[in-house]
Amino acid sequence: MPERKIIITTIKVEGGKEEMKRIRILKYFGSLLCSLFILLLCSSIMQAADLPKVIDKTNCAQHKDLLIPALYRAVERGDYVVAPGKINFKYKHSDNFLAASAKNEGKFDLTPEGDLVDKRTGKYPENIYGFPFPNIDLKDPKAGEKIIYNFDFQRFRFMGTRDYVRIMWINQKGEERYALGFDQRLYLNGRPPGQDIKNPDKVLAYEFQRVLEPMSLRGTNSMSYIYMVVKDDSNYAYIPAIRRIRQTGSTTRSDPYMGSDGWLDMNFLWSGKTRTMKWKYVGEKTILVPFTSPNILPAQELPDGRITRPYPYAGTHPKLGYEDPNLKGASWAPQNITYVPRKVWIVEQMPKDPYYNWGLHINYMDQETYTIWYKEVFDRAGEFRIWSSSFAHYSETPNGKNNTGDFDFLDTVDEKVNHATISARSAAPEAFLYMPASRLDPSFFTVNNFLLLSK
Repeated sequence: MPERKIIITTIKVEGGKEEMKRIRILKYFGSLLCSLFILLLCSSIMQAADLPKVIDKTNCAQHKDLLIPALYRAVERGDYVVAPGKINFKYKHSDNFLAASAKNEGKFDLTPEGDLVDKRTGKYPENIYGFPFPNIDLKDPKAGEKIIYNFDFQRFRFMGTRDYVRIMWINQKGEERYALGFDQRLYLNGRPPGQDIKNPDKVLAYEFQRVLEPMSLRGTNSMSYIYMVVKDDSNYAYIPAIRRIRQTGSTTRSDPYMGSDGWLDMNFLWSGKTRTMKWKYVGEKTILVPFTSPNILPAQELPDGRITRPYPYAGTHPKLGYEDPNLKGASWAPQNITYVPRKVWIVEQMPKDPYYNWGLHINYMDQETYTIWYKEVFDRAGEFRIWSSSFAHYSETPNGKNNTGDFDFLDTVDEKVNHATISARSAAPEAFLYMPASRLDPSFFTVNNFLLLSK
């Protein structure tokens, strides 16, 4: 039997100093074990090599298991072409975030209604940094809810965000119309240590969508307060035609946003209040997910902690099908996308409120980062209607802050009317992640400021 020499490095801490200790361990591995290892390694390589350069309607049946049902049907009818590839980075959360997550083990639980609680106090925790449930037992009846809370808190770590957004209504021929403006968000929970904000109203998140273009839509703004506690969320809309603010009910977040194919709760593919839904973990699989760039994009960190927003495409949106005269697919199909195999959990959600406009949602969520790559949505009658994809890149600062869990654009398709909406972000001097309270705080989201910015 061949002799294998393994070197294991450990760290021993004594008196506040780190000492490196190298231990040599001699192990003997039988030829059978070595052969098995090589076989598994080769099998993995063969699986990666088996993927073609493109998956289209001519060969999609051979790779059906790697596509969600809605995307498979789109490829099968020739609307989309999927180009598998590799990414030159590890798509992950930062070490600091993961270390904080590990410390949360066993601290939190869920009420029968789906509210997050601190086990010590029985109340919604004022601030959690990291995943509240770093290790989830998939046999737990609450597994689906715990997965979605991890999704929430990986997003909340951004503290505050300001995005330059172009929303495009697209039919079979091309763009019908657009809206351009800023989306501002402030998270009062999930903030890193030292970044807490006083929160007497128990607000979980503030949102403000401000429309600047075209002039016919300018000032058609919306604002939401999403609360931690058992309380209906507050939603406001400014109507330029009557120059008045209208307060709306919480279910209006499921109304089509300005007549588009998406709605406010669809931002990040879920941006609502988690307790308003019934969640269920139903399985796992490996699928191809979309990256807008196979390479890491460097980001700059400013002295106050904000990081810049680089994008892999020029202009206000990625290249779409209607912009390529030689393309025979859907006019809204994004181009130059790299699809990469990732393991996902499949989590269903069903609205508790009978007045919510939609029925069953099926989410495909990254097992490592808890981000949502795809969502399939059925109407109240149980008929499949909408599917949406989240396209992302990876950027990182020299200090390790990254944008994992964020997205570049959403592609939302209504299969019943053969129409789509692209909600795309792009670079702008005012667009940042990790905005501290000195740059974005609750005073920005007052009704008076909302009125001032809407006129």
